[in-house]
Amino acid sequence: MRRWGWVCVLGLMMAACKEDKAPEVPDAGPVETGPSALTEKEPNDRPDQALDITRNSTVSAELTAQPNKADEDWYRLAPSSPRIVEVSVSGLPGGDITFEVYDRDRNRLVGVNSEGEGKPERFPNLYVDGERFLRVVPARKGVGGAYTLEVRMRVPEDGEEREPNDRAVDAVNLPLGQTVTAFLGHAGDEDWYRIELPDPSQPAGGDGTMPSGVQGAPEEGSGQDGTGQPQGQGGQQGQGGNGAGGFGAQQGQGGNGAGGFGAQQGQGGNGAGGFGAQQGSGNSGADGLTAQQGQGTNEAEGFADQDGEGNTGAGGFGTQQGQSDTAPGREGQDGQGLAAQRGQEDTDTFGREQDAPSPTLEGTFGGSEPPAVGSAAVGAAIARALDAGVPAVPPEPPSVALKIELTGVDGVSPELSVLSAAEAPLFSLRGKEGETLSLRNIGVRATDRVVYVVVKTSWVGTGKNARRTFNATMPYTLTVSQEEAGASAELEPNDELHKATPITAGGYRQGFLAPKGDVDHFVLKTSEPVLAKVELTGVDRLDLVLSMVEPPEGESGKETVLLRANDGAIKEPERLNNVACNGTCYFRVEGASRKVDGKWVKDFENAEQPYRITITTVPDNGTEEREPNNTAERAQDLTLGQPVRGTVYPVKDTDFFRLDLSDRPVRTPIRATLLGILKVDVGLYLHRMQPDGKLSLVQTADRAKGDQPESIRYSAEPGVYFFEVRDARNRESNFQDSYQLTVEETE
Repeated sequence: MRRWGWVCVLGLMMAACKEDKAPEVPDAGPVETGPSALTEKEPNDRPDQALDITRNSTVSAELTAQPNKADEDWYRLAPSSPRIVEVSVSGLPGGDITFEVYDRDRNRLVGVNSEGEGKPERFPNLYVDGERFLRVVPARKGVGGAYTLEVRMRVPEDGEEREPNDRAVDAVNLPLGQTVTAFLGHAGDEDWYRIELPDPSQPAGGDGTMPSGVQGAPEEGSGQDGTGQPQGQGGQQGQGGNGAGGFGAQQGQGGNGAGGFGAQQGQGGNGAGGFGAQQGSGNSGADGLTAQQGQGTNEAEGFADQDGEGNTGAGGFGTQQGQSDTAPGREGQDGQGLAAQRGQEDTDTFGREQDAPSPTLEGTFGGSEPPAVGSAAVGAAIARALDAGVPAVPPEPPSVALKIELTGVDGVSPELSVLSAAEAPLFSLRGKEGETLSLRNIGVRATDRVVYVVVKTSWVGTGKNARRTFNATMPYTLTVSQEEAGASAELEPNDELHKATPITAGGYRQGFLAPKGDVDHFVLKTSEPVLAKVELTGVDRLDLVLSMVEPPEGESGKETVLLRANDGAIKEPERLNNVACNGTCYFRVEGASRKVDGKWVKDFENAEQPYRITITTVPDNGTEEREPNNTAERAQDLTLGQPVRGTVYPVKDTDFFRLDLSDRPVRTPIRATLLGILKVDVGLYLHRMQPDGKLSLVQTADRAKGDQPESIRYSAEPGVYFFEVRDARNRESNFQDSYQLTVEETE
């Protein structure tokens, strides 16, 4: 019995010893205690004789001075795993040293020779995956001496540039919104980044809304189920469903996924952005057309049924002959929609009963905010214009606006470019030394799937003193993202008239004045004579100037500023009223000049807060002034007995009107009446054109009695006369109220 007790005790002791045994730790290899001290061994003037460097190392070496050729030393970088390698070569006494990087197949990748005689060379971030070769050589024959090669390796980090990346094929992939850290580490450094743009055919944000401009007609065939492939075709006469972007059944039962066309004559359901049933029972998602003669329900921005019972969500066109329910908004005009025109109408919390407005285009001087460029309302307006037989201006190709932020580097003048996939320049800018660039609304084509952003150093100095700046110790960061303004953003570069950003009547653009000295141009194209009202919002820290500009005539001509508004100061808006446009008109947004240290400069910028330029138009029917009319040469013709209205804006605005009585055989008694406006003491001045073309003042009416009318009576001999309207004291303006000038023939 005692024997068994000792056996148990021994067994427990052995088990305890086994449990206390420390777990085995895998061998991590040799521990690096510091850089390896290596010595160059000759011969090493060929790659197959290169000295292997696999870890942090300091190499003592020497280049032999040879009169007939330059000595060269080869080194092989071969870390056990991918590494970012910093290479430094000390200078040669009385000589200029350079080094080159080759791949494993002996193809030259990059050469570094940024400094002068006796100075070291450095490459801060060479990416080595596998092996790379270094070739160290003097810049010219007959030079030699001792030097030190230092190699430091580290693990690559996410968001870090990997050199060399000086070509499109080697470009670093940079997702939109992410930041990369990089160096302009030597004079010839050039960093390429590949930016993939979102596909415009795919709805942004994955909400299933149908892209604008989808065209096509469904064909006969069998449909797939509701999860069918994108861009598929459903059945016309049978049961069919369609996936995203497809066409659903026309005469049968069909369900349609996002962005499709639902059944037209049967029962159909339609996902977001689709066209629902026209003669049956149908449901439509956002942006869709629901049943026209049946029962239908429509989500946001849709067209509801016309002859049946329908419900319309926010922004929709409600029923015309049935019962309609409208979501919070205005009855009959909810967002951009028309509610029921005939029938019973119910409104929700914020609604009010009123007749539906006319679908025809109305004047846009009412003050309501216009739709964004490319919105559904603009499309509807174009469609109505086409139905009315008015030729529409072709739409501009879609574009994408990018935001690019590049931090500054001490001693470096950067040069940034945006290139297309074919490496065609889309935008370029040279920054000042150490300047941080915040570039807004850089325009690229939406049809491009890939663009390249290239960062390199600029040349400074001239002649023999010209050099390219660099900094191998201080990195920069680059971030490329898509602007939130989307299709309403200005598109840089637009600092020249031929690069002007298109803007549509009834639309707006958002832009930035950045960097300092930025100038933005916009172009309005019309198919008929219109009068445009141009409004520019104010921006913190900016004193904006709004101008109408005429392109130069001929190659050697200069641009002409026809109108200029700078009534506001910092943060205040600017406007142009009654701008006559028939074809193409250009507008310019810029910062005002200010005097700093005795010099006039334009150093305003704000890369964080955008301005908004809005253009609204009305048809030019001759009842309002046509700006610019500030000279006799641009005077507007008057018709006896027909009133014309105008505004005195901006300050010192002068309006000329021309009355031609040259065909009258005898004197003509006339009476001119000018109805005044608030704030401005309007004055009326009558001039006659002399045979030499100059004007002579014949009568005035400028009592400066506030908004009281002014009147002139005159017996006019045959000839040409001009009426001038302006503030009598040239110090006030009023963009809101209109004066009225009437010239009548009296007895």
